[in-house]
Amino acid sequence: MKPWRRSGPAALLAGLVVAALAIVWAVGAVERRAAAQQDKDKVARMTQKMKTVCIGRFLIDLPDETRLELRRPRIHGFDISSVDEQQADFQVRLARREAELRAAPDQFGGNRNLESVREVKTDNGVVGKIFVHGRKVTEGTQANGLALERYRDEGVAIEAMVHGQGTSFALAANNYNPDNIDNLPRLVAKLVPNPRNQIPTEPGFCIDRAWFRDPLTPHQREQVMMSAQLPSHPDIEFLTILAAGNKPASQGLLERAAATQATSTLAEQWRISTLRAAPRTIGGVTGDELVKRVAEMNDTVGYSFWWEAGGTEDNVLAPHFVFKMTTGEGADEPVPTSLSEDAAMALWDKISSSIRLRPSEPPRPVAAVPPPTPLGTYAWAGDRCPESGWWSCSAGGNGIGVLGGQRQYIAKGERMPQALLLPPQTLWEKLRGVQPSFESQTQTSWKLVDKRNRKRVPSPLPLAQATPAASASITTAGTGPSVMEQQRVPVGSFAATGLACPASGWWRCEDPRALDGTRWFALGSLLPPATFAVPPGAFGRPAHAARSIERRGAWRLVRLATAPGEQVGAGAGAGDPGGETGMPNGA
Repeated sequence: MKPWRRSGPAALLAGLVVAALAIVWAVGAVERRAAAQQDKDKVARMTQKMKTVCIGRFLIDLPDETRLELRRPRIHGFDISSVDEQQADFQVRLARREAELRAAPDQFGGNRNLESVREVKTDNGVVGKIFVHGRKVTEGTQANGLALERYRDEGVAIEAMVHGQGTSFALAANNYNPDNIDNLPRLVAKLVPNPRNQIPTEPGFCIDRAWFRDPLTPHQREQVMMSAQLPSHPDIEFLTILAAGNKPASQGLLERAAATQATSTLAEQWRISTLRAAPRTIGGVTGDELVKRVAEMNDTVGYSFWWEAGGTEDNVLAPHFVFKMTTGEGADEPVPTSLSEDAAMALWDKISSSIRLRPSEPPRPVAAVPPPTPLGTYAWAGDRCPESGWWSCSAGGNGIGVLGGQRQYIAKGERMPQALLLPPQTLWEKLRGVQPSFESQTQTSWKLVDKRNRKRVPSPLPLAQATPAASASITTAGTGPSVMEQQRVPVGSFAATGLACPASGWWRCEDPRALDGTRWFALGSLLPPATFAVPPGAFGRPAHAARSIERRGAWRLVRLATAPGEQVGAGAGAGDPGGETGMPNGA
């Protein structure tokens, strides 16, 4: 039997079909990658500029374009609302409300509906009134086993209408326990207007246009919600819920999600894919994170991001916390998500990671730091030394010396000395061993020429020496940096052990454990290794073994100087930025 063979035209057609499918798939993959990259770029631009929002006792960073609303704040059973309003308009509305309450009949048709009016004037600049009205009394009998018991329930409506800093506030509750009506004036006394929603520096609870100064207790059950949208991506919505003082639910987010999935149909399970489901700690608060991709019935795809912390019953700093982000939200029905999966995940991670407890201590005042004293500064005898370092005396010269040297180290805070001048000795004074001296009648001035925190002192152990330029094989004619080139070597440049020193000057060893500190090296010399002290008995060595070791190190130029004793002047190069940190050792 002959094997079946595909005819020539059929094989060619099949090959063309396969090739076409491969091209379509490749083009689609390229387009998907390009679209995903564009989405990531969108998120990068969107989150380049962020704003910090205070919600309750927490802070969260949101894209600057975000439109948000803090909704349904509630403390101690009082619903709270706010509105921008001029004080004159508020006073008119306040008077109208009082007249309405006085005119309304009470429960029994009498004229005692408005029971009390209390003026409000707080230290925070809040003024207004508190009304107690609308008392409801319910009486009757109820069965208690075989006996009948009489009961009486009373509740009043209590509301505060107050104003401060161009904002009006209303705090109200219906059917409130008459025995607890003093809760409202105490709460109003803690209200601090905050019309621009600035971040408070004191402990308290943020709502829209205001915050409440602590102490607030868990049994007051403070709560607030935030909803937010992105104008550039209207299908993306955020929701935050904070509620303190509630007993945690018996099941967390992940447990509830697992129970729901176990009872869902196969069709529902096919439409919903879980991308993340694990505990996650954000800002020191541990909760559950659940991220899902949802294929809607209208063939659109959206994403659901949810993080939830169960909270505690007795700590306002650990409330029940829910933060959600959804994509694909439409006005009437789901719409296609405006961000790819990776981009949406990046946006979620960026924003959710910013959630943190608001610092509740006012910042401590920072003492003003005086500017550093520049090289070339003058100080006069009798003044306090403004900067530790080497100071050059203006007196002396032309054969007249200065006791202690023309260039002396003076520590910050010491009195600048009046120079004691040493004229040349006569022959007779030399024979007698007498050195004449005198003080100038003019006040001695001193010029700061080198800055260090303390004097350079010799190392207690021998240091590795640089190979002189004349002995370095690389310093032949035409090689190594010229004088002009070394003048262009910037202060702060680095060089390593074994390399030719690119410029004469003071070089600091970057390992703080080294004994070298800051040392002078000549142009072209080979930089030495760093020297380290070895404690007796280290590495199992006997006490009489070597006391130091050498190791490759990095050197940083802190000041150009053509000679070790060169003073810093107008032509001596840059100042000594590193010397201010203190380099006690070295040549």
